[in-house]
Amino acid sequence: MKYKVEKATKDLSPKQMEKVFSKVASYFNVLSDPVRLRIMYAVCAGEKSVSEVVEMCGTSQANVSRHLLALHNVGILLRRKEGVTVYYSIADNATVEMCQTVCAKIAEDIQ
Repeated sequence: MKYKVEKATKDLSPKQMEKVFSKVASYFNVLSDPVRLRIMYAVCAGEKSVSEVVEMCGTSQANVSRHLLALHNVGILLRRKEGVTVYYSIADNATVEMCQTVCAKIAEDIQ
């Protein structure tokens, strides 16, 4: 099976590709936690406050806040503050689409 080489990586040197691979591995590492995937699932339906995410994920606020920060730091989520309330929304639709595709595939396999 042949894969399409994306235009963005087609002309990169092996050294540059090593940098790409390293960053991709770090990016996937952030997504490798079930709580972070639950957070993505909660937020992909629209902007949510931290307390709404906590309620939807069923874990502690400290735990959710730590994971929200990790997702924000890699650029997957946007954050805005209104008074004392912090809201999160999707910054990277490509990641959401990828997660939805993988979740759909796994859900099919489970059924």
